[in-house]
Amino acid sequence: MATADLSDALSMIRLFMGYIPTRVIYVAAKLGVIDQIGDEGAEAQDLARRLEVHPDALFRVLRALAGLGVLHQDENDRFFVTSFGETLGKDSPQSVRDYAIYSHEMVYEGFERIMDSVRTGTPVIADMFELLRANPDQEATFHAGMGNRGRIETATILDAYDFSRCGRIVDVGGGNGAFLSGILASCEQASGVLYDQQSAIDTATRGRGGALPRCELVAGDFFKSIPLEGDTYVLKRVLFDWADNDVIQILKNCRQAMKDKARLLIIEPFIGPPNEQTPAYLYDMTFLVMLTGRVRTVKEHTDLLAQSDFRVQRVVPTDSDVSVLEAIAV
Repeated sequence: MATADLSDALSMIRLFMGYIPTRVIYVAAKLGVIDQIGDEGAEAQDLARRLEVHPDALFRVLRALAGLGVLHQDENDRFFVTSFGETLGKDSPQSVRDYAIYSHEMVYEGFERIMDSVRTGTPVIADMFELLRANPDQEATFHAGMGNRGRIETATILDAYDFSRCGRIVDVGGGNGAFLSGILASCEQASGVLYDQQSAIDTATRGRGGALPRCELVAGDFFKSIPLEGDTYVLKRVLFDWADNDVIQILKNCRQAMKDKARLLIIEPFIGPPNEQTPAYLYDMTFLVMLTGRVRTVKEHTDLLAQSDFRVQRVVPTDSDVSVLEAIAV
């Protein structure tokens, strides 16, 4: 996408060199730079000693971060955290630090082999979820990153969709419970069931996703079965991980578990009209490289739901990258 004040060639150069600022942000997230600077600011020399890195190298990184608006550099070369930069702090309510680390330690490496996926049509990792199960550290990084993302999106989803009608909410593949925690905090009439693999449930039990009052934590496999008796079933950022046949299996298991008047909420990014500048197309590239799934259009979801005995009721947009597709059983 060309920038108005630059030539097409310079705009293109800025675009394809976009990996440089993202890697600098990764360094800041991984080192915990924001948390180390604190409210009083810091000079590179002192900060480098605390972080055990090279002083001049760190100064150059900090200067680049200031150019990106993450930090502010004063006339004495002291660096301060901006409100934008606070999002890379560990304890910020808007923290995306874990998501940045996940993106660069897991997703970024896959993109080094994107050409292989384009040539073959298959992801560069044979089975990402099996890889996670075999590598506890990577699995923890994954759940932490997804928890960051879930917490950031929760407020926008709650603003857009009315959960006050919900009684028993079953969050299928709900990770560490960040999203369900947000719903239960705002809807005291609701109870919840967090359903995911044992590793995710263990993370939720440690409170990494937030408090889960009035909630059962259930470990299981959504390809085999799904907890019964919910009136609202949530699939948030789940279906786009999987190929169509797998999606139909998950949906059929949901349908089997649901009461006749229950609702199914699919919360994901959706591919929009051609040429629309949305993150959905870029997310889809992640699935091309990493998984067998894909980001789908609303029509593609509608067709898969119809094959699983569901009918789409409505699609509710939010102020984040996701929308809420509401379906009912037929």
